[in-house]
Amino acid sequence: MHVAHGSRMTFGPVSGHRSGGIDFKRLIQGTPGVADNFELSLVRTAGDYYTPRHRHNFDQVRFCLEGVMNYAPGKNLERGAVGYFPEGTFYGPQQDTAVSVTLVLQMGGASGYGFMSYDQLSAGYQQLCDYGTFERGVFTRTTPDRRTGRKDGYEAVWEHVMRREVRYPAPRFDEPVVMFPDNFNWSASDGGVEVKRLGAFGERGLELSFIRGPRGAKHVIHNLARCELLFVVNGALHASASDDPIDALSALRVDAADSGKTLEIDEDVLMFEIRLPLFS
Repeated sequence: MHVAHGSRMTFGPVSGHRSGGIDFKRLIQGTPGVADNFELSLVRTAGDYYTPRHRHNFDQVRFCLEGVMNYAPGKNLERGAVGYFPEGTFYGPQQDTAVSVTLVLQMGGASGYGFMSYDQLSAGYQQLCDYGTFERGVFTRTTPDRRTGRKDGYEAVWEHVMRREVRYPAPRFDEPVVMFPDNFNWSASDGGVEVKRLGAFGERGLELSFIRGPRGAKHVIHNLARCELLFVVNGALHASASDDPIDALSALRVDAADSGKTLEIDEDVLMFEIRLPLFS
């Protein structure tokens, strides 16, 4: 079990391939170079953050914690809402007008195209700055024969890092799926906790849920066939083998080796649960 204490971290930059203010608390990372690589972060955007209309070759999950995050003209992810942004699906342009803080998971999607790590993204951006400019989320480069090329900023970095042309899976969804957790019902589970299931996506079984429990309740980690991420929205708990408190804004990664372990709730707790896609 790995725990990242978001309340003890500070926001910092990752890359400048987009426009405007955006900072990250990098909570938990996967393994670069494999199909199920991922990055879980707290992301703070300023009122001037902007991206052009674009798509990704990976999946995203966003959970708005503070403010309002715009993701397309007239479409916002408001506080408490959860969004699934599928691989291959266009969205944007995104133009924020207020500060927001969002839990963001970016991960390899069901098509198996993988996910470029933030370290690779940062390095690739820095290298491309020697050859062109990034403005409003677009990379512009002039060749020695004075031809000018423009490309989406992320796409330009990806192709520079991977040394090949980016490919996108055919879209499974017309647009991002926005969910309103307050309108879902709770179901009783073991140990005195309750579960609210939002949905499952794709043939590899990405699942999104919430877990809540009162002081004294216990959440037992059952047999896991895949990695699971937990984010503490509020409250506090601790692992049965540790006295170190896990407070609000903390993230946990649990794997098959953690099956049977118990999380004991010290203060009424609400957690966002993500079961990652299963790749053989």
